[in-house]
Amino acid sequence: MVEYLSGNRIQGSSTLASSPPQTSWKELDRVTLGSTSTSFGTTFADKDNIMVLLSWSRESGASADPKLQLGDTSADTGSNYARRLSANGGTDSTNTSADYVSKWATGAGSDVMNFQQIQFPNIANQEKLGIEHSIFSGGTGAGTAPNRTENVFKWANTSAQVGYIRYHAASGTTFSAGSEIVVLGCDNDEADSGTNFWQELANVELTSTSDDIDSGTFTAKKYLWVQIKSNKTGSPEGKIQFNNDAGANYAERHEDNFGSDYTNTSRSWIDDYVMNGTGGGFLNMFIINESSKEKLVIVESQSNPSGNNAPFSYKGVFKWANTSDQITSIKLFNTHSGDWTSGSSIKVWGSD
Repeated sequence: MVEYLSGNRIQGSSTLASSPPQTSWKELDRVTLGSTSTSFGTTFADKDNIMVLLSWSRESGASADPKLQLGDTSADTGSNYARRLSANGGTDSTNTSADYVSKWATGAGSDVMNFQQIQFPNIANQEKLGIEHSIFSGGTGAGTAPNRTENVFKWANTSAQVGYIRYHAASGTTFSAGSEIVVLGCDNDEADSGTNFWQELANVELTSTSDDIDSGTFTAKKYLWVQIKSNKTGSPEGKIQFNNDAGANYAERHEDNFGSDYTNTSRSWIDDYVMNGTGGGFLNMFIINESSKEKLVIVESQSNPSGNNAPFSYKGVFKWANTSDQITSIKLFNTHSGDWTSGSSIKVWGSD
């Protein structure tokens, strides 16, 4: 913030600088396993909106699917759950009147990282409706494509807010040490207090045409949330790289326009064609970003054709098979004619 003196001279003042309001997602609780376990869960304060970040691996029993249960102060084990799930872009499957929400993880092998992001409104007198996206590594290395699920579910309770979440393994399986659940919350009228979980790490907007929308270098964090907005001229083709790594270290699985999944492995970038619409596009992704583990990414994006035309959809997962560095820069670059234009931007939030 600046203060103007006589003659329009500018005087800087640290005392006049204001901090951003602390009215967004707060960390309510987290549990990190110190040793192998068949389950882990957490009790937390009631909030109107809940976001859950789950990062885990299996010590044993690679073929069985884990389960999620919700509750007020303890897990509801009654037949009060229903879900609809698609695995790897396949046909939906449903499960009703169940005593848990099953989490397809057949493609999650032993001792490899998996990542899930869940979000739901948490109103006491309404059923709790959740949306989940998951990535399962499928095996180490960029030569193996990851697996993914899309899952919508509900807890048919209309008398209490969710204040407890438990994640537990199927019979005969265990979670590895280091598996973690982080619960974030935010009221609809969140008070300006505490500390926001998601801290802004980078915010870059183009002021002229460019082949790159580049975050620059930002502080390494365990969890990242990234949004990219593109405007364009001509016919650019968007690709994503981390830390300017152009080696064959990326693998992906995704669908276009709700079609069948397809995969690419051992690539030197991640394709993101949907940023190429006539009117630009928008991308949203969540990343688990531990230095010693592959970086797992959940992504959704869309293009915006000019005029009253249907947008183009992209949903998928990808991984950067680097196990020695954290992501500290992200770039969307162009490999075709045309450019990204003024107003295109990349924003990165993160937290440990």
